[in-house]
Amino acid sequence: MKVCDNTSVGVIITNAAGDYLMFDRATFPPGTAPAAGHVDTHGTFEDAARAEVEEELGLHVESLTVVAGGWRNNRCRRLPGPRGTGHRWKVYTATTSGDLNPSTRETRNVRWIAAADLQDLADRTAAYARGDLAVQDFTANPGLEPVWALWLHSLHAITIDHADRPYLALATSQMPGPEHDGGAR
Repeated sequence: MKVCDNTSVGVIITNAAGDYLMFDRATFPPGTAPAAGHVDTHGTFEDAARAEVEEELGLHVESLTVVAGGWRNNRCRRLPGPRGTGHRWKVYTATTSGDLNPSTRETRNVRWIAAADLQDLADRTAAYARGDLAVQDFTANPGLEPVWALWLHSLHAITIDHADRPYLALATSQMPGPEHDGGAR
């Protein structure tokens, strides 16, 4: 099993109507999220952002703009890296070209989500984080991937109640891992 490099990128893609291109992760961790992944095999954060959009969605990145970044204690499917569990993130917005051709290995249910509907997914994630929704139920019908609930809140795309933020932060680091559902994918 690979060791985490403690770096991640995320790429937010929106259309002219303000809808977000997102999908349900087919690999750990469960949740609905935009394109994202580790930097290690790609060189730079920018190279990784471009590669992840290509790998997960089949789109070509025309431009990238950094909109957020920093450390998050989110767990991934790899073994903890030199800094333990978590990643130094750079989150981008991107313009893309080409025809959507999603990866069947990494994505399920690729779709454009209206900005207003992101809040419903965030509320489901908060319910999971509070313990009001079992991991099996969240995995079968996910809300936002917990780390993405935090990023999208910081970018003012959704609202996370102040009382739920500690639960979400904890859910990013303590979500049952791939070993919980029968092994790494």
